[in-house]
Amino acid sequence: MKIKGKEILVFDGKSRYLDRFGWVLTLTVGSIILLSLVNVYQPEQSIGARSLSMLATLTVGLTLMLALRAAGLARRWQLPIDISISLMVVGTAILVFTGSFIKADPTAQVTAPSVVVLYAALAPVVIIRRLVQHRQVTRGTLFGAVAAYLLIPITYFYAFISTNDLQGDLFFGAPQDSPAYMYFSLTTLTTIGYGDLTSESNIGHLLSTSEAIVGQIYLVSFVAMLVGLFAQQWQQSRAS
Repeated sequence: MKIKGKEILVFDGKSRYLDRFGWVLTLTVGSIILLSLVNVYQPEQSIGARSLSMLATLTVGLTLMLALRAAGLARRWQLPIDISISLMVVGTAILVFTGSFIKADPTAQVTAPSVVVLYAALAPVVIIRRLVQHRQVTRGTLFGAVAAYLLIPITYFYAFISTNDLQGDLFFGAPQDSPAYMYFSLTTLTTIGYGDLTSESNIGHLLSTSEAIVGQIYLVSFVAMLVGLFAQQWQQSRAS
């Protein structure tokens, strides 16, 4: 990318965490588990429960920071992203531990999840970009492919919550704790469709169907490409 004749590197491949997708996968799985079990945005609970909600938010933040580094994001872009994610974590901590829940502040209600939506959506894209550059299928390649796939429901988890906050009507038609959004996101991605939770608005319908489509396209196209690359690699090893 060039700005006024100067080339601005978005990716430089010099990160010390480049291709460390095993750590990214570990944190991603941890994020999904915590978001599935912990009611993240709920101040009216014990200190222990609030601490777990902060742990979930912190884990998601670390996951996104490491994912962008593992994908080779240039250092000049890492600092502003780190600052914005850190502000999100701190802001969530203040809202949760002071009891000033996001429902009491419409601005904070939108800000906290929306920041994560942006970077959570970016993370799988840049990971895929990096994996496409791999000429051999390694353990790191497989870890990265799984991590990118599992980052999709995290992205939609925050997108669903943001939609619930922005629109006039409730996303599910009735109040739900935050784990319900992760459960709905996972079942939508995998196209299980139990039917116990369904979105009630047109925006919700669009988001949920788009998640199912994105998940299927990912499996059909990107995973198929990895299988083809692995088959080519195996054939070359047999011929040599």
